[in-house]
Amino acid sequence: MNYRWAAGIRRPVELTRLRTSHCFLRTLRVLPETRPLPETPIIMPALVLPFILAAVSLVYFYIARPRRPPGPRPLPFIGNLLQMPKDHEWRTFSEWAKKYGDCVYLRVLGQPIIILGSLKAAHDLLNQRSAIYSSRPRLVMAGDLIGFDQGLALMPYSSRFLSLRRLIDKELTGNMLRKYWVLHEDESRILIEKILEEPGLFLESLRHYAGSIILRVVYGYQTVPRNDRFLLLAEKVMGAFSLASQPGAWAVDIIPWLRHLPSWFPGTRFKQTAASWSQLHMDVMKGPFDWALSHQDSPLLIRPNFVSTVVNRSPDVLSAEDQDLLFWASGSLFGGGADTTVATLSSFFLAMALYPEVQATAQAELDKVLSGELPRLSDRPSLPYVECVMREVLRWNPIAPLGLAHLLTQDDVYNGYHIPDGSIMMVNVWSILRDPLVFPDPLEFRPDRFMNDNRAMETVSSVFGFGRRACSGVHFAEASMFIAIATALAQCNVSDAVNSRGEKVHRDVEYQTGTISHPEKFSCTIVPRVQL
Repeated sequence: MNYRWAAGIRRPVELTRLRTSHCFLRTLRVLPETRPLPETPIIMPALVLPFILAAVSLVYFYIARPRRPPGPRPLPFIGNLLQMPKDHEWRTFSEWAKKYGDCVYLRVLGQPIIILGSLKAAHDLLNQRSAIYSSRPRLVMAGDLIGFDQGLALMPYSSRFLSLRRLIDKELTGNMLRKYWVLHEDESRILIEKILEEPGLFLESLRHYAGSIILRVVYGYQTVPRNDRFLLLAEKVMGAFSLASQPGAWAVDIIPWLRHLPSWFPGTRFKQTAASWSQLHMDVMKGPFDWALSHQDSPLLIRPNFVSTVVNRSPDVLSAEDQDLLFWASGSLFGGGADTTVATLSSFFLAMALYPEVQATAQAELDKVLSGELPRLSDRPSLPYVECVMREVLRWNPIAPLGLAHLLTQDDVYNGYHIPDGSIMMVNVWSILRDPLVFPDPLEFRPDRFMNDNRAMETVSSVFGFGRRACSGVHFAEASMFIAIATALAQCNVSDAVNSRGEKVHRDVEYQTGTISHPEKFSCTIVPRVQL
């Protein structure tokens, strides 16, 4: 038997255990009777929880959430994705503005988008509050994959943007432009000579004219009359830019992680397209720039030109950083000027064919002022009706119906509505320039609407952008367009516009979808003008 010592007494272990059990049983007898607790059902919280979450969501969306501008009702998760138009977006946006107002709110897969449908709204935000509305949205296709965001048009607002802008403004604004007037006049006369020689190729002649002026002014390069290597490349890359920067055209802009999928994966053909366009873009940028640097001491170089002026301004060899700035500044001018001029002059020839009475009035003014001489840019103040023709061309079917989108960089409030940081801001320029309160009978081509009408003149300037992102080369572009229009009116009669199917073009003309919108392909009769 096992023993243990307890309080100095030797007791058997079995006896100790017996007494302990007896005491425990006596204790149980004196405790009150206990009943088992009822089981708590676990299903009730599971039923109540969804109602609690729904109530919290309702409080957030209808009470706590900031008040957004009105817009089409979104769907869960994808927002307004399925409501976004696939082509001629400006028409759909114009209809939404009639229903919801001049500040329309959309949300596409979480990305807020604001459509501004009036000049007032665009002016209030993009001009008056330009400090927070001057950046550009990230376009994965055009920017990350192709590289267009290295140029001035799509570059985010930054110190580098300001450096590029200052470099361009120093050379191509104000009185500095006068030294290029002779160049504009010479090229406009060459243009009309080519058109009269081959009227069936007038669109090709317009492309040559626009590109030739830019190449001479920017790089000092003289194009060859046919199939110039730099012009052929530029025409392709501007077509690529118009398609790549079109809002909502590429899934990768909406779902950026698609760019990381392998090229063999289904639905990633955009990667091959981007690689091809990226190489094309660099070829266009490098070709004329390298030519200009290598021909600084050559008689082939035409002076003055932008690149030579910047190079010679520096007492020393340009640093790598300065040369990179010059590279992208000159490329921005080359890419930004050519296609917009072609689109504008195409619209001019189409309008003259459709509105012969306008053509006759402008020609009468030229005859009276110039007495048979060819126009010069110094004659511009004496030709107010021709000036109005140019303004009406810009208004009638704007070359950039939605402009280039801005990006809001911090939360803002407008007319009591909250606009969240990161919103993409789009201006419906097409709708603004068809406002019947400013432009009665907006579908008609009526240059006289600009005579002594400052409001109309101010409104049409919206084609060149807003705030700190307004076109830096606007005065250069206007000079190029005006002298081409005046020279054409002085020397040509335009009539009988027909489309690609040989059908007569009516006044309700169709324009193509794209960042830069051209009229649908057409031809017209162009003959030398016989002055009486």
